[in-house]
Amino acid sequence: MMSSVGMSMGSSGIRAVRTSDGQEFSVEWFPFAGPVPDAEDVAHAIRTIVDRPDAPHSLGVAFPDPDHSAKLKTALVEEYVSEVHIISEIAGTIEKLRTDPDFAYRTVAIYDLGASGLEMTIADVESGTIYAATRLRDFSGAHIDDTVRDHLLTLDILAVPRTSEEENSLLDFSREIKEALSTHQATQTSDGRFRLMDRRMFELQIIRSAERSAIALRDLAEMSEIPPEVVVTIGGGAHIPLIEEVLQRYLGIPVFAPPDPEFIAAQGAALYASRVDGTRPVAPATSRRSAKTMLTPLLRFGLPSIVALGFLSWILWPSPPADHSVTGTPDTSVEDAVTVGTSASTTRATSSTSSPAADTPPPAPPPPTPPPALDGKVAGDSGGYSSGGYSSGGYSPRGYIAPAAPPPPPPPPPPAFNLPRIDVPQIQLPHIQLPPPPRLPFS
Repeated sequence: MMSSVGMSMGSSGIRAVRTSDGQEFSVEWFPFAGPVPDAEDVAHAIRTIVDRPDAPHSLGVAFPDPDHSAKLKTALVEEYVSEVHIISEIAGTIEKLRTDPDFAYRTVAIYDLGASGLEMTIADVESGTIYAATRLRDFSGAHIDDTVRDHLLTLDILAVPRTSEEENSLLDFSREIKEALSTHQATQTSDGRFRLMDRRMFELQIIRSAERSAIALRDLAEMSEIPPEVVVTIGGGAHIPLIEEVLQRYLGIPVFAPPDPEFIAAQGAALYASRVDGTRPVAPATSRRSAKTMLTPLLRFGLPSIVALGFLSWILWPSPPADHSVTGTPDTSVEDAVTVGTSASTTRATSSTSSPAADTPPPAPPPPTPPPALDGKVAGDSGGYSSGGYSSGGYSPRGYIAPAAPPPPPPPPPPAFNLPRIDVPQIQLPHIQLPPPPRLPFS
């Protein structure tokens, strides 16, 4: 079975999704050395995938920016890996939306709230055209993590971090609280003694930034002069319920959140690689040869072969069909074709006639030929013949009697009248289940 792998990267790691049917995706994570995966880490992960026994037939990578794409191409050359399709994250998102059977919109506003910033794009899903795009850095996943961190420090529960390790641990803890508040109403310590943060407080901390981002997206849609039909939220911030409420209130259009918003770019990269590799031109099994290819053997063997081939073609060339316009046999092929093409009522009217060519009158009989004269007597001469002569054979005492004229031909039947076809709807009678008859005693 053909399989494809798509990859994307973020602050949480290198994501790789595998699919065989374009509907179900399995996720795999790859480690990296620094705080954010670089091009060398992605190339090493690709090298690991292609060296496995279950290496995919197609592989695509969604990059966050053009600079990262150039670095990734250089890193892939160093890893001796080729035939990797590199596309942008927006292109991967559009590819996934285009192949989604449940997505029925064309012009979309993509709201990608990631760890490092907010990407907003107005695009056409069917053609892949991007009408407008912008990036905001003052509202991101890292900004929300810092907001939660500041709130935790005001509770006097946690000490102020003094080293970078303590700071990173506190940020990871703040990120876990942010993700927990996407599905829960409140968070607390493991022993239940302290209430850390509830959803209402969390929304009050980020609502101003969310509203500014919604206004910026609305201005971007007005600047592009292409009104979007729906807002698609992707990235880690798509899980926050407040984001959907604010976008719907400020833009007045539906908000669509994919099931796995942080994996949509990788899924689109896998689908794009599979589509490109599956549409490569392949020579058909039987194809028409060109005139130059057909004349090559003739030109190789010279002029005598051409003359011999022309003479043989003249002998074997089929003669033109004979012209049947002189014969008197009527051609009923047209009439038969018309009879078959008519409606059911016309077919019944035609089949009730006595002959298939009822519209053509029969030929007139030949005129009677007068009998020859016998012994100098002509018709009308009564001499030499008595009443015992031919009384019914044509001669009588009164003279020659012409034979009886044949009866006149029957009049042609009236032409069939094509009644209009009326389709009567079928009425389905309900089936009534009768109760079983009662059992009567025998007398």
